[in-house]
Amino acid sequence: YNFFSAPGLAVNVKTEDATFMLHNGKLTVDGSFITEAHLVARVGGAKRKWANLSFWASELNRENWGWRVVNGSCGGHAFNLGKGGSRQCEELRMEVDMASATFSLRNWTLLVRGNNVFDRLSGPEHRLDLTFSSRGDAAGRDLPHGIIGQSFSSTAPRYGMTDEYPDEGRFKTSAMAEGAIEGEAAMYEMAWPHATDFTFSRFEALGRAETATELAAARDATSAN
Repeated sequence: YNFFSAPGLAVNVKTEDATFMLHNGKLTVDGSFITEAHLVARVGGAKRKWANLSFWASELNRENWGWRVVNGSCGGHAFNLGKGGSRQCEELRMEVDMASATFSLRNWTLLVRGNNVFDRLSGPEHRLDLTFSSRGDAAGRDLPHGIIGQSFSSTAPRYGMTDEYPDEGRFKTSAMAEGAIEGEAAMYEMAWPHATDFTFSRFEALGRAETATELAAARDATSAN
């Protein structure tokens, strides 16, 4: 699924089914977790260099860190990053701590945190949590889209469907943010990990080259949706 799409920047995720317990074992949940995060960016200005990065939950060890949790390429040159590693690809900065990695490009920052799947019965042993943040006028200039990105393009709160967990028994999650996102979740499915094209893609948009009038009109339209 595409989580974030802005001019020259996209973030996609993969989810995997998992069964785990909550409420001290009283409730068994059939749900899913994010296990892969994939970033693709066009960097270097006129060089139009491609940067492809991936964070893999499966590379985390029992202590929740790893030596090859991030891999990717910068202008076609492959690399791996793990605990304490860092790299610069033109204006894209990458830093790996223990179980987390920070990716910064222009005025956008993505923080990916790895964690254990607690009280796991089946499925992946580790999961990923993603946090997006912006600085300055990035949101107003780029008007991002994607399941998470579209929330930066509107000042109005978005209320979507959530799962209501019972206290005990067995429960299967089903909410897909209906009501908080434009269209349906299926419209954000991506053909491959570093794909950029989908119904609401902003990757090829002009971004900072757009006029203030165009941005204002687009923002109003997004907020109305």
